[in-house]
Amino acid sequence: MNISFKPRFLVCAFFLCAAYAVPAFSQVEIAKVDWEISKLTGKIRSPYGPVKELRAAPELSFSDYLRAIVTLRNPSVKPVEGLVLRYALSLRLLKIGEAPEKAFWCVPFYVEEVRVAKVNPSSERQARVIRFELQTQLNKLRNSGFTPSALKMDIMLNPRQGDEPAAILREAVIEILKP
Repeated sequence: MNISFKPRFLVCAFFLCAAYAVPAFSQVEIAKVDWEISKLTGKIRSPYGPVKELRAAPELSFSDYLRAIVTLRNPSVKPVEGLVLRYALSLRLLKIGEAPEKAFWCVPFYVEEVRVAKVNPSSERQARVIRFELQTQLNKLRNSGFTPSALKMDIMLNPRQGDEPAAILREAVIEILKP
């Protein structure tokens, strides 16, 4: 074997690897979900603030504004555009007078999409989910014998080729207590 052949072979191999290399895939991931609420006190609405639990019941009007802040993270060096967040809302119901362990998740009552135009490279962006139709569901539960004990939001980024499912799916639950 000729000694001068090896460097040429290595140069050709590196050139072919570089020419046919697949560009690094940029996957946006759902980093976290935070709940916020704006309470109505009299005729004055407070600014949105973080909340860990809701105070609601079918017998009462839910006049607070609830929103979820979904933080999207783009760890790549290229911007990602045209994202779609899909979410579904479900209630955990409990028959009045039964133990909390007997609560069950009902089927989703609301499904919606939120569009995010662009997430810049190596950065985070927040998307606001503001439609919940919670008062409508509370009205439907009035005089049914059931009460809500939690609200669950299943969130998913519209999948793209090469996405890792664990990065594009999240579940956020907020407990519902009696007012």
